[in-house]
Amino acid sequence: MRVDFLGFPVDSLDMRDVLQRVDGFICSGKRHHIMVFNANKFWLMRRKSRLVEIAQQADLILPERVVVMLSRFLRSPLKSDVAGVALANELLPYCEKKGHSIYFLGARSEVLESLMNKVRREHPALRVVGYHHGYFLQDGNEAVLEEIKASKPDVLLVAFGSPLQEYWIRDHFDEIGVPVSIGVGGSFDVLAGLKKDAPRWIRKSGFEWLYRLIQDPKRYWKRYSIIIPFLLVTFLIEGIFGFERRAH
Repeated sequence: MRVDFLGFPVDSLDMRDVLQRVDGFICSGKRHHIMVFNANKFWLMRRKSRLVEIAQQADLILPERVVVMLSRFLRSPLKSDVAGVALANELLPYCEKKGHSIYFLGARSEVLESLMNKVRREHPALRVVGYHHGYFLQDGNEAVLEEIKASKPDVLLVAFGSPLQEYWIRDHFDEIGVPVSIGVGGSFDVLAGLKKDAPRWIRKSGFEWLYRLIQDPKRYWKRYSIIIPFLLVTFLIEGIFGFERRAH
């Protein structure tokens, strides 16, 4: 069920629902885009109209924990947080079990190599049909696009960060023809074991962003010092006190 979160669409699902939808998307053979919705995406969508258009076209929009927690105070509470690293962690064994193939796109070469070594150890039956680092855009897309099309993955995981990964997926959506494309941000570092995932109790508390900040303050301090206050203030003004946002 799709609900409204402060003016933007979000799907209310649990992890089982999401995996079943992924399976259905793959079996249909048609193209689908799954988008993650978190505090950073909310902030970006308030500033980038193209990202809003992409969200409106997405087949699934999956919320992270902080969005789910805030939704409880609104009229449309969300069922569960089913995005980010949690989704990727569930998706790998699920695709291994179902026989679905995956292509990994993004991150640095050394991150991808570590990720592939870990995947081979922990999911030996997973059909990895290809992988490529994310630093090819300035040299052109053609070789990578041809490789993806030739490998015909069931699932394409794109780790460019937002909004670049969403733009890239939509720019090449028809061309690559992948049944399920998902932008996964910085998940490859965690999946590879190069960064620690937040403990479950921290994720459930809604402070996963703080855990990331402590792990990598140089990368995240500026982002979260702007985004988290912006989300909370917007939530109070528009969600709790009911002041409508003025159209630009």
